[in-house]
Amino acid sequence: GQVLVFLDSHCEVNEMWLQPLLTPIREDRRTVVCPVIDIISADTLTYSSSPVVRGGFNWGLHFKWDLVPMSDLEGPEGATAPIKSPTMAGGLFAMDREYFNELGQYDSGMDIWGGENLEISFRIWMCGGRLLIIPCSRVGHIFRKRRPYGSPGGQDTMAHNSLRLAHVW
Repeated sequence: GQVLVFLDSHCEVNEMWLQPLLTPIREDRRTVVCPVIDIISADTLTYSSSPVVRGGFNWGLHFKWDLVPMSDLEGPEGATAPIKSPTMAGGLFAMDREYFNELGQYDSGMDIWGGENLEISFRIWMCGGRLLIIPCSRVGHIFRKRRPYGSPGGQDTMAHNSLRLAHVW
């Protein structure tokens, strides 16, 4: 397809989740969009609505969620307006296929898990794109208590990937 949609395997989509993601991409093919990520309990599979947040990061290059300032929600579209986000979760987004290829896809120098979301977010911003959270699109995600897989030789892939991210950018 013309648009690639990335969703972790442990996600559950809501009704009408895709259409709001496609509109901004159709308007500008260099727009990368993310749904609001709701919480599915890893223990009970209970679905809970999340607040509208945007991606951020700390000085250790670890991804974090930040509340959206109320002033960003007070425009003419109110709480349904797309929200600019500095970063995104790495496994729940949609983007134009050609733009993904132009950006170089995922960085092949990254190992297994960690930091890829910040790396591709930085690349989007620094290579003429924009990154939006779409409040009208909601996808549930099981947030596990720990990673269900290890690394070959016990390598700290998060540290490796964060160092690569800092070095490359």
